[in-house]
Amino acid sequence: MAKPQRVVPENFVEQVFALLYGQPPMAESVVVSRLTGEHRPAKTVYRVLAELRREGWIARDFENHLSLDTRVGTLRVNPRGFGFVVSPENPGDDVFVPGRLLLSAAHEDQVLVWVRRVTGTPGPEGRIMDVMERAHTQLVGRLDRSRSGGWRVISRDTRYPPVSVSRTQGQGRWQVGLVVSCRITEWPLNPKRPVRGEVEEVLGQAGDPGVDIRSLMAERHLKAAFPKDVADEADDLPDTVGEADLVGREDLRDCLIVTIDGSDAKDLDDAISLETLEDGYRVGVHIADVSFYVKEGSALDREARQRGTSVYLVDRVIPMLPERLSNGIASLNPQAPRLTLTAWIDLDSLGKRRAVRVCKTVIQSRHRLTYDQVNAILEGKETADEPLALLIHQARDVRDRLRDLRIQRGAVDFDLPEAKVVLDEMGHPIDIVPRSRGVAESIIEEFMLLANEAIAGELIRHGLPGLFRVHDEPGDEKMDQFRELIGALGHRLPKSVTPKSLQKLLEDIKGQSEERVINGALLRSMKQARYGPVNTGHFGLASREYTHFTSPIRRYPDLWVHRVLSQYLERQLSGEKKAELFALVAEVGESSSVQEREAMEAERDSVEMKQAEYMRDRLGEEYSAVISGVTNFGIFVELPNLVEGLIRMEDLPQDYWIFDPVHYRLTGERTGRVFQLGQAVDVVMAGVDVALRRIDFRLKKNSAVAAEQPRSRSGSRKSRRRR
Repeated sequence: MAKPQRVVPENFVEQVFALLYGQPPMAESVVVSRLTGEHRPAKTVYRVLAELRREGWIARDFENHLSLDTRVGTLRVNPRGFGFVVSPENPGDDVFVPGRLLLSAAHEDQVLVWVRRVTGTPGPEGRIMDVMERAHTQLVGRLDRSRSGGWRVISRDTRYPPVSVSRTQGQGRWQVGLVVSCRITEWPLNPKRPVRGEVEEVLGQAGDPGVDIRSLMAERHLKAAFPKDVADEADDLPDTVGEADLVGREDLRDCLIVTIDGSDAKDLDDAISLETLEDGYRVGVHIADVSFYVKEGSALDREARQRGTSVYLVDRVIPMLPERLSNGIASLNPQAPRLTLTAWIDLDSLGKRRAVRVCKTVIQSRHRLTYDQVNAILEGKETADEPLALLIHQARDVRDRLRDLRIQRGAVDFDLPEAKVVLDEMGHPIDIVPRSRGVAESIIEEFMLLANEAIAGELIRHGLPGLFRVHDEPGDEKMDQFRELIGALGHRLPKSVTPKSLQKLLEDIKGQSEERVINGALLRSMKQARYGPVNTGHFGLASREYTHFTSPIRRYPDLWVHRVLSQYLERQLSGEKKAELFALVAEVGESSSVQEREAMEAERDSVEMKQAEYMRDRLGEEYSAVISGVTNFGIFVELPNLVEGLIRMEDLPQDYWIFDPVHYRLTGERTGRVFQLGQAVDVVMAGVDVALRRIDFRLKKNSAVAAEQPRSRSGSRKSRRRR
């Protein structure tokens, strides 16, 4: 009777990995001896190792040493079930991971991937071996019943697994379809074992008004409510400015000072004044003295630092500071005395800065103006009393001079329209329109830029522990890619890129069909601005010194700058105190930068969610669009209302499509048809996934498509770059 064939244990491949991982190349004989056990003959081990070599998982050098290739990176999971591991150390060389080899790793996890190279494939493939860090410990989804009759939470994002949960006391009656936020308590590496969690909050029934945004807030860990100690401190603040608060302040209550904001703004933290001098102007920028009420180290201060910024979602604001402060005593409401920090900036007749003086003040805003009102006055559509009308028209003149100087020095002036989602009373989108921007908005922008530069200069001049707004030069690799893109569209940049050369490019393309595409691509090529303790300048503004001073109600870095300036003006900034702040400022800058990025992502997600909801009811409708992106998996198109979506490669006309990453185009091998960045196309709404905020289009039949003459097939495929 033949002896039964011994089977290699199921986890044998993992044992091979564990032996070789993180080690220098190891002799095959050593590997075999370490893997050979009482029930595992050497012949079987050699056979398995040979199979792993044939499949590309391990390599053997000429000295018969074995090694393997690994990476640590971020997993990006496709809704279809497979994933890619990306890492900054290997740009453009993402590792493809089939669904069966993902283990329990989920979207955005930091993972350890075992990499192999396979002949004939476009890139490396891999298998997940470990999850180094889970990206999410909380999930938002709807309650459902499992097969066993228990409860589970099904994430709105199909890239995350169901989470088994149990109802606890005080959570009320559960029903299928409720949207909840749950905290994951157990996430095994083995995908066959269930993921377990606890429901933390019931958000409401799917489809109810506001539940979608509350779900987004839970996903992003955004909390509208403040902790009790913070709320108690806010409640203890006064409703009005007292006489004792005015000690040491310049009284500007008789000056003509106004605020200009959006019609729906409630936290008014900046006001302006203007007077003419014999040979120029004196600009007054008066900013709410929030640091007077938010004491260093208080509960209000700790919470503001943790939040970092107010978050402006599509239908609500999540404030950095409680409403009693942000909309009350610190808000520069009209006809009410308010404590401020004022920057007096003297300009010559051309708008160049000559002198700066910073002081603590009390003001009383005469008018709460809106952008629409000011624009109407400037256009002659609305009247105002003579002093106010004079102030507004002089402010426009100063704005023109400041803007001209900024453009002359090379500041990059992006003209990118933003989408405004119009909601009904129930929070459902009823329209999407470009957000308007007139001269009034530009007046405030230029005055605030002027103040921020002036205050940065004062921080540097007095050697104060300031927090600067830093924007570094774009990297060579990003700028090379941008050069390739604009080169494909017939534009050029000099070898040495400066803000002035970029601004000239934007002026040259103004009004052309590719204007928005190039504006967006340039914005993506720039580095992200950040907060730091060392002033290295602001590349985009072509400014040698820049900080954030003008919005302390909604940005913590501005509050920091106010506190430093106030302590300096009050002579409270001793050497010891200054050293303490210098030691802390880098940490504050880093955390503020992180919070700012997260707020921007949440704001973008909320807009895209409502855009997807709006387009969901328009399936089958036809639109004129512009190609805004070209990839190896399809083309992105943008509608006139700024909604962007994807036409998948499989939905393009039947052809062998060649992706040209240099010129950002797809070319049909058989027909010679071309899809090029900036090209106009007619599209049809094909599908929407609101949960993933994904919009799909398809080409309208007989849509005009640029074409080239079909090329000869001989050698054509090998001679072209493609992915």
